[in-house]
Order: sequence, then C-alpha cells, then structure tokens
Amino acid sequence: MWQELAVVSLWGGVVALDTTAALQILISRPLVSCSVVGLLLGGFPTGFLVGLVFELLYLDELPVGGALFNEGNVGATIAAGLAVLLARSTGRPELALFLASLTGLVMSKTGGQIVVLLRQLNTRIYARLMARPRITPGAVTRAHLLALLCMFAAGCLLTLAAVAGFGYIFHLAAPLVPPGLDRHLQSILYAFMGVGCGVLLHHFFTRRNWWHLAAGAGFGIMLWVLLAALGGGGR
Repeated sequence: MWQELAVVSLWGGVVALDTTAALQILISRPLVSCSVVGLLLGGFPTGFLVGLVFELLYLDELPVGGALFNEGNVGATIAAGLAVLLARSTGRPELALFLASLTGLVMSKTGGQIVVLLRQLNTRIYARLMARPRITPGAVTRAHLLALLCMFAAGCLLTLAAVAGFGYIFHLAAPLVPPGLDRHLQSILYAFMGVGCGVLLHHFFTRRNWWHLAAGAGFGIMLWVLLAALGGGGR
C-alpha cells in the first residue's frame, strides 16, 4: 500500500513539474497522467475514465505566463490514484469514482493556491540571487534547481497527503453510505462529463470550428453503424 502511495506521489511531483516549471511535454494533461496512474496501480480503466472527465473539465484552462489557474493536472492525478485504491479497498467502484472526483476538484483549487505561494517563493529566490555581489553560472543553476525542487516536492506532498488522508477517511466512511446510492452517484459523475463536453462545445462554437466537431461526430456515427452491421451479419 505504501509503495503504491510512494509511486503515485512521485508521479504527482513529475506532473507538477511538467505543468509549467519544466519539461512541458504534455504528460501532465489529465488524460495522460491519470492513465499512467491507472497503469501503475493496476486499474487502467478507472484511471482513464477519471482522466477523460478532468481533461474535459479543465480543457479551457491553460497555465500561460503568470495567469492564475486551478492545478487540475495534479488534482486529476490525485483523483485517479484515490479512485483506484478506494475502489479496491471498498469494492464499490461507483462510490470511489464519485468521492475521488470531488476530492480532485477540491485539490485542484488547493493546488492553484500552492502555485501562487511557490511563485512568491521563486521571487524571493531570485531576489537573493540578484543581491549577491557576484552572480556566477553555478549560482544561477542552483537557484533554478532549487525552484524546480520546490515544485516537485509540492506536487509529491500534495498528492501523498490527499490520496493517503482522504483514502483513509473515505474507507472508514464508505460503510455509512447505503449501497443503493451507488448507481445514482455514478450518474453524478456522468454529469461532470457532461459539463466537460459543454466546455468542449463552447471551444468549437466560439472559434467557429464547429464543423470539425460535426465531421468527427458524423464519422463516429458512420463507424458505429458499420461495426453494428458487421456484428449483426456475423450472427
């Protein structure tokens, strides 16, 4: 259990780095990061589903420059890890997905505030660097690495605290939730996905690229009809 928490926490640190501080090769996007969490924990379908929901929800937010944003990438990673581990410990995947998704949304807000604090810390690191009587390449490198280390540590610690803390609380609280509510909780998760689809539609229509969406939907329907016809013929 602790080994899995350690692996997910380290991955949360990598996700935090890739979001803005370093790399930026899109492995931090929820669809990718959550799928990786699913593979690491042996629950790829759950991780992929959580990633799809958060990818749609935070499609509109880009960490450009000094803009304030929700740290949806780390929040999604937390949600995926929590969903897989909680589903395994409780045997109730619908409840796990619901609780994990809510936790991910809250942690996204929390992560955004942590990013603000880290920016203030980076300002102090830069000020101390500029106050040196002689600035050397080594000093610049050390200051840069210190800032990266702080971001990595923040991602790790936030992921560890959220997955371990909320996982323990939800595991104890799960028996208090009637099992008959599980299918209704799953419907709420689909509502989250619907909100994300609304964000996606907004992007297409406001940028006058709606025909791309229509073409993709038309191709998908044609493929579905073709596969259905082939399946029917096989029977």
